[in-house]
Amino acid sequence: MLIVSTGDQHGLVLAVLAIVAFVLFHKSNHRFAFHFDIVILAACAGITFAFSSNSVVTQFEYMFDLAVSALVGGCALYALQKGQKYIVYGYLIHAIWDLLHHSFFHVATTKTPYWYPTFCMVYDFFVAFYYFSKK
Repeated sequence: MLIVSTGDQHGLVLAVLAIVAFVLFHKSNHRFAFHFDIVILAACAGITFAFSSNSVVTQFEYMFDLAVSALVGGCALYALQKGQKYIVYGYLIHAIWDLLHHSFFHVATTKTPYWYPTFCMVYDFFVAFYYFSKK
């Protein structure tokens, strides 16, 4: 039997709401939505760094989070000029970061809101899959 925590439930509900908004946004104005998705990806880079900076983590984990933040931010910048391949990479990298920070895996100690890893992981994988399937 799968036991889903309250944080995971909240994260899933928020992810579903964000995905519905994403789909509606893309149906109304795809080009603007693409650029908005790049802004969200760049914000993910900043949020990644902020969570790490606000936590008591090992030096290695701090440097790892900083590298992930730089990679995600770089993907957002490249996506502006190179297109959707880099938006797929950026969202996948961030989704994996979220997966590692989920309390179930106990891999990373960076403090995040209880609902954030599930929410962001589900949303990131959805967006990456959406753009990957558009190729």
